Order: sequence, then C-alpha cells, then structure tokens
Amino acid sequence: MTIADGNRVNNFDTLRLTLAVLVIFSHAFSLARGSNATEPLFSLTHGQTTLGEVSVWGFFAISGFLITQSWLRTPSPSKFLKRRVGRIYPGFLVLSLISAFVIIPVASDSHAFPNLSFIDITDTLRLQQFQSPPVFSQNPGTTLNGSLWSIPYEFWCYLGVLCLGICGILTKRNFLVLVFICTIAAHVYLQVTGWIPGGGLLGKIVGSPLGWTIVLPYFLAGMLFNLFGGRILIRTSRMLLALTLLVASYFVPHGVAIAMPICGSYLLLGLAYLPALNRLNLGRYGDFSYGVYLYAFPIEQLLIMNAGGAHNPLGFVCRSDTTSPGFRDAFLVSR
Repeated sequence: MTIADGNRVNNFDTLRLTLAVLVIFSHAFSLARGSNATEPLFSLTHGQTTLGEVSVWGFFAISGFLITQSWLRTPSPSKFLKRRVGRIYPGFLVLSLISAFVIIPVASDSHAFPNLSFIDITDTLRLQQFQSPPVFSQNPGTTLNGSLWSIPYEFWCYLGVLCLGICGILTKRNFLVLVFICTIAAHVYLQVTGWIPGGGLLGKIVGSPLGWTIVLPYFLAGMLFNLFGGRILIRTSRMLLALTLLVASYFVPHGVAIAMPICGSYLLLGLAYLPALNRLNLGRYGDFSYGVYLYAFPIEQLLIMNAGGAHNPLGFVCRSDTTSPGFRDAFLVSR
C-alpha cells in the first residue's frame, strides 16, 4: 500500500521494494561470478560503487526520514521502541532459525546441524550473523548471508533517534547539519588515507567506525529532509540540479562520497512524492522489502549451488524473488 503522509500519499513502500530487488540484481553478479567486475553500475562507474551499495544507502535515507517522522508524531519512548523492535527482530530471529536448521545443513559439506553455542545466541540478539560451518564451498562466494551487515547499523540508528528525541536534540537542525557534514568529511578522510580504524570493543558492539561513516550520512540526510519540511523541499529544478551534480561526482575523486548522501538522498526522497509512481503501488499487499532483503542472498547462493557453481547472473535473478505467496505470511514484518 502507499503510505499516508498527513493528507497525502507517497511511494515509500514502492521504493523500498524496488531497492530490495536491486540488491538481488546486484548480488547476482558477485555471487555468480565471484566479483563485481561485470555488475552494471560497478562497470559504469569504474569500480566506485554498485547498485547494491546504492540501494542500501537508499534504505538508510528512507529510514532516517520515516523513523524521525515516527518519533515526531508519537514521542513516546515505549511505543517507539516497541515498534522498532517489532520491525527488526521477529524477521531477523526467524531468519536465524531457518539459516541454522535449514540452509546450513543443506549448504554445508557435512550436511549436519551446526552446534550452536551461547555466543551464537548472543550474536543473534545483537543482530549479528552467527558463526557457521563452511557453506557453499563450491560457489564462487562462500558467505552465508552477506546482506546482514547493515541490520545492526539500522537498529542502532533507531536507538539514536530515540536518544536524541528523549534529550530534546532531535529538532536541533543546525546541530544535525553539523553532524551530517562531519560524517561525510570523516568518510572522505578514510577514503583518502586508506585508514580503517578498528573500533576496539566499542566497535564490536555498535559497529565499525568505517561502517558508520558509510551509512550514517544517509540516515542523517533522511532525518534532515524531514526536519526541514519534507515534501515542501521538492522542486523540479532542484532535482535536476541534484541529478547533474550526482552524475558529475562520478568523474571527481571521492566525489560520490560527498554528492551521494546529499544529492542522491534528495533525489530518492523526491521520488517518494512523485505522483507518477503512485500507480505502481508495489506495497498494496504489504511491505515485503525487509523479508526480500533478508532472504534473497542465501536463496541466490542455494540456486548457484544447485546450478553447480559459477552461473549466468541473469539466469536466476527472477527465480530468487521472495515476494511470492509462499513467502508472504512468513516474511511480512509490520511497520
């Protein structure tokens, strides 16, 4: 369904499902051939980014907008936290069980159930993928589920909005603009220097500093888009300018790290209110984007394994679609 925003409708469900499908499409190349060399956007941008990366960034921008909106409408810590836990945890826990007792036995060389330990359980509760025996050994890539890295960052962003809301800082736009600029600058600095800070114990809990410099600018962009007026910021001339600057950024060293959070997020959130997309209404049966994102990666891996290893990426993209009725009840997560 389209989401009501005041008295207006928008296309957030349509965009989220589209981004999830683009992740499937992008992963098909790296999983089937062992590298991103032939992935369309990776080739077009000379290795600067992939459709999968851009899609994940889009998820964070949309989340920043909607989660901020959620708090501003209902500034109740208990209700906010209940909704956010309900959004993330049920689907993730079900995926963990299916991965442990279905996917791993099928995909491992031993075809045996993994010996889950206490640390496996704590990893799952921290929204981390638990350690598994070797899987997909005959595939070009042997990762169980490479999509899960972004989930804990997403949930920590939710908690960040909660903390800012409780402290009364969430509406301090100038402060958030400063944080936004600093995170972009930090990302560019790490790109230029090649430094990858470890993060220590704190990094193990909340995520690596590098990961945060990558995803946080997009979440903040969504937050700021909401705080500065949302739909009223959209102008055709501004969208054309943003598109021009975004395209030009691919020809400037480290330009993408600067232009994508600003221009890319603005373009995406502008599309959320594009009337022409209302007719698609890809969310009319519910929001399946989270389920698609969680399950697509291992399903693609299983299809490649069944095909005997390296495979034509386009040969199984459609077959890895998890929005079929058989998946609907199990993987739909309420907002």
